[in-house]
Amino acid sequence: MPLAELSGLVAALCWTISSLMAPGLIQRFGTMRFNTVRIMIASVILLFISLVTQRFNASLWLHVDLIILSGVLGIFLGDTMLFTAVHRLGPRRTGVIFATNAPMSILLGWLFLNEHLSLNQLFACGLVLSGVIIAILFGKRQSLHAWEQTKGKLSVGILMALGGALGQASGALLSKPALLDGADPIAVSALRVTTGAVALMLAYGLFYRHRQPEHAIPFSQLTRQDFIGIAALATIGMVIGMSVLVWGVGNANVGIVTTLSAVVPVLILPGLWITTGQRPTFGAWLGAILVVTGAALIILH
Repeated sequence: MPLAELSGLVAALCWTISSLMAPGLIQRFGTMRFNTVRIMIASVILLFISLVTQRFNASLWLHVDLIILSGVLGIFLGDTMLFTAVHRLGPRRTGVIFATNAPMSILLGWLFLNEHLSLNQLFACGLVLSGVIIAILFGKRQSLHAWEQTKGKLSVGILMALGGALGQASGALLSKPALLDGADPIAVSALRVTTGAVALMLAYGLFYRHRQPEHAIPFSQLTRQDFIGIAALATIGMVIGMSVLVWGVGNANVGIVTTLSAVVPVLILPGLWITTGQRPTFGAWLGAILVVTGAALIILH
């Protein structure tokens, strides 16, 4: 189903925009406060849409335990680790590590959902991932922008990005049974995100409220523009991006949809060019060509 598989690309575009918007806001809010506020806003929007349009049905509640676990792993843990990595490594390097969620999803789908990919599909997925890696590893110049500089230990940043990838892959996998049983994708997203929001509020209130990073601005000094920015980021990345991805997971192969969503690092390159004024290298363009070719093979299969 090409339209369902295209959802991975739409989600990738939403997450690219979010990744480019995030560094400045994380700097002002602090990572944990940024993620808590972002997920709370997304939860309110998704719950409002689901209640007004009456999207909560019996199929959703039959799988409520898996969806809640999906929210804990994919939103609370996965999303928090992902944006911690964005802060530590920058959006470009985080993107290439996070792209490992595609092979993780394929492996998990094979282990737990009995999903099988043909050799052509596996080749196309490998082409996408190869293009992503080439675009990132050979997509930088010697002069480093502030977003390319490592904050803290490199190993911690890498582990956070890998943890975010695993959380995303496992969260998508756990939501699929409810979607196959007829649950509405937006309602599934609303329950997942609300679970993540509750967990984040508890964690923030119990452990992080009095331990803000030195660079974070006190809550009372944050401006209206800060909250407008984080609301826009929540709407684009979580409400639209995550809902589209969940819909795609329910209507297509988990591995294929997640592989297409892994093109975020390539989409980030032109965004970084505009933002930083540094033109991508030949390796970046070569990677982009491989990604587009692989995506086309997946969609046209």
